[in-house]
Amino acid sequence: MASHRQEMSMNPSAFAPEAALPSRQPAALQVLEFDCRGRRFAVPLATVRRAVLSARPVPLPGASDIVLGVLDVGGATVTVLDFALRATGRPTVITPSQQFLIVEMDGVLCALVVDAIVGPGTAVPDSGWPDAAGAAGYLDGVVRLPDGLCLVIDPARFLFEHERVQLTQALGAVGERH
Repeated sequence: MASHRQEMSMNPSAFAPEAALPSRQPAALQVLEFDCRGRRFAVPLATVRRAVLSARPVPLPGASDIVLGVLDVGGATVTVLDFALRATGRPTVITPSQQFLIVEMDGVLCALVVDAIVGPGTAVPDSGWPDAAGAAGYLDGVVRLPDGLCLVIDPARFLFEHERVQLTQALGAVGERH
């Protein structure tokens, strides 16, 4: 498997910098904003481990269609997920211009294939954080930014239960062979 140690720089985010928030605001969520297929998304910053340049993952037999393969990143096995397939319904063909946003999903390191990392910021849960963020079970909410909407993803809910089981079994089978 390929090893990728070069990390990506991040562009300024439309989210409010933490220092700019008034002290009377309710508890805020630190997020990392990214783009995928022209849409804006974010994940809780606490789940983010790193961002790396895209690469061709090694196929993982027995995994679901959302799993593009696995990589060795800094000595850790990272499962590469097709974020665009889940978020937009169109499968990803990995290109050199994309990035892998590595997040922890219930103890498993997964890389979301994204088009660009925008940057960290703070999302305030208020009227811009509706209870019904949409039908997708992996959405944690919607944040209204001055220049548009951003969907916040809950990495722990990104994989469906059957996908999580298949991934665990596929990773276990690979571990038994080595």
